[in-house]
Amino acid sequence: MTTLLRTVQRGTSAGCCRVRFATRSKSTAAQGEPEALAAAGPWDELPGPKPSPLLGNAWRFIPGVGNYAGLKTNQLFERLHEEYGPAVKLAGMPGSPTMVLLRDPVDFEKVLRSEGQWPERRAFPSMEYYQRTYKTNRRESLATSQGKDWGDFRSAVNQVMMQPRSVREYVEPIDAVARDFVDRMRGVRGPDGQMPADFSNEMGKWAMESITYVALDTRLGALKSTDNTEALAMIQALKDAFNYINQLDFQPSLWRYVTTPALRGLIKSLDYINGVAEKYVAAAMDRLQTHPKNEARHLTVLEQLLLRNEDPAMGVAMAVDMIVAGVDTTSTGASLAMYCLANNPEKQQAVHEELDRVIPDPREPLSIQQIEDLKYLKACIKEALRCQPVAFMNIRNTGKELVLGGYSVPKGTCVAMNSGITSTEERYFPRADKFLPERWLPQGADLKARHPFAYLPFGFGARMCVGKRFAELEMEAVLARIFRSFRLEWHQPPLQTEVQTLLQIGSPLKFTVRDRA
Repeated sequence: MTTLLRTVQRGTSAGCCRVRFATRSKSTAAQGEPEALAAAGPWDELPGPKPSPLLGNAWRFIPGVGNYAGLKTNQLFERLHEEYGPAVKLAGMPGSPTMVLLRDPVDFEKVLRSEGQWPERRAFPSMEYYQRTYKTNRRESLATSQGKDWGDFRSAVNQVMMQPRSVREYVEPIDAVARDFVDRMRGVRGPDGQMPADFSNEMGKWAMESITYVALDTRLGALKSTDNTEALAMIQALKDAFNYINQLDFQPSLWRYVTTPALRGLIKSLDYINGVAEKYVAAAMDRLQTHPKNEARHLTVLEQLLLRNEDPAMGVAMAVDMIVAGVDTTSTGASLAMYCLANNPEKQQAVHEELDRVIPDPREPLSIQQIEDLKYLKACIKEALRCQPVAFMNIRNTGKELVLGGYSVPKGTCVAMNSGITSTEERYFPRADKFLPERWLPQGADLKARHPFAYLPFGFGARMCVGKRFAELEMEAVLARIFRSFRLEWHQPPLQTEVQTLLQIGSPLKFTVRDRA
């Protein structure tokens, strides 16, 4: 993961997609596994920059010295694949295992379909260290646990989080948060209809308010006009945690040997998030113990999880996972969809027409049927995530020896599948540089992906994002409410984004927001 030593700054055109990557690649078409392995190039010959005896490959990223110094992340990937092909070995990075970078969906599919019962992926080392050393309840999260421990945890969570009926119970409350956010937008926009320069913070408040309702059975009050200390502190702690993770895991750091200021900052941030989660999980436990056993009511996600496991530490770990993984990603995804629609008025008009038809009375709460009927809006979200992938790569350890890029790769090798490249390439998506939601609808057959693994916004398989259904519901509800109420315009320079641990928006979200008649 030390390949992500640089923050990428890139412009997003009005058409939305604009990143171009090299397309040179040799075929990795699947063959019979024994025959393919016999014909594959040896692991030692897999192309990649050769490490020096003393500094490995770290010197290549030293400003003024290395040939990769100063490259943005997309430029680094392009350079590596241009120089070495569709599979690149990056070894000799202190503190990091040897990693293979992949950019061919055929190889992605091989890795993901051979994961085995308990897929493994490299966690953020600093998060893993915190959970094993400093976390009070010592319960590892889904993000850091492996093997049977992960399998047992994920099995318990799947019974609650991945069930459509669980999501249906949250349509009204998630919609209530979305309606409050629309009111908030009216309150913060300027006389000219423009959102303030810090509107991305408002999007973060909406995402925090939505996910904590699911994860902690509470509304923190982040969208209230008066400052809410706990809600704002949670948002700040989350921002700080991601900044510290980027410093500790993706930049040169001595934290493995000494307690650095960044490590102390991460511990403080995560302690706060865990402390808030522990408080609300304890409240849920009290409710379960005091409410009559025969009371006729729907159990919340948190209550179901606690009843199935009777382990408050699991509830805390799952809640923290949902907050850490679900706030920035969901707010960024919704913001990108707003940006793409603001820059494509004809697509926005199609959204308006669908919303007017499906939601004739915007004063009424949304129903699950209305959410399901918003086909075009859902397609817009998928297309925005294709144009600007929030999760730039999927990381796994190979479940067995595989042929990737024409070379033998041993079992247990860390691989990074760069779907952030493939989802914007013409070779996999016709008219890839255009925002075309129709490609996800039946009438867009000629625009479909040319390989099913070229687009992986939530991952794939047993370790795909456990909060996928809730993230989709949150984005669908808030975008439905926003575009049912407003017409969005963009009169600013192209949006700047940057890849740190995830895609981040680097420009002020100064939308111009007009009330619809």
